[in-house]
Amino acid sequence: MNIVILGPQGSGKGTQAKLIAQKFSLDHFDMGKALRQVALLDTPLGREVHEIIMVKKELVPSRLLREVLHIRLNDLGREQGIIFDGVPRNVEQAVYFEEALQEFGRKIDRVIFVDISKEESLKRIGKRFSCEDCKEAVILKEGEAEACAKCGGKLSQRADDTKEGIEKRLGIFREETVPVIEYFEKKNLVSKINGAQSVEEVFGDILKVL
Repeated sequence: MNIVILGPQGSGKGTQAKLIAQKFSLDHFDMGKALRQVALLDTPLGREVHEIIMVKKELVPSRLLREVLHIRLNDLGREQGIIFDGVPRNVEQAVYFEEALQEFGRKIDRVIFVDISKEESLKRIGKRFSCEDCKEAVILKEGEAEACAKCGGKLSQRADDTKEGIEKRLGIFREETVPVIEYFEKKNLVSKINGAQSVEEVFGDILKVL
């Protein structure tokens, strides 16, 4: 089973991807996480990715997606199912994505679209932090101490989780990724899920369509 999960920033698609991966023993392919790790490297590729996603706050070119995707697919056995978290992000990538999967004897079985409003995205991301020490993701509630409950480390927000950065990423999602969802809808592959519910309710709805 090969699944794509898409949604605007703050929709919880990453959390749902982890739950789906655990439930069905799928490999969790998180392109955003992979690219942020590359952006930390002091290499020509790392500096290029850092400039694109951290400074310009734009989508990486398809050539970088191709390189990372091929490496990952080549490392996995054909029988290993995958959940693709947040990719493809534009129609050009969607076309290539399908072609690349076909090369490895795979196809997309279902596209999950976790949908929330712009207002909900801004509210959720404004509360999103991570621990600088153990990297634990944290949703900081009002009045809570800004320290990791797991290890006591300092909590900080991603460099692109400023209001300006969020607004720009949401604009890119509407312009670039919504057409991807429409592309897959024409192939009857999309299941739209109400992401404004609790994590458990969203996951329950996803299980119904899988």
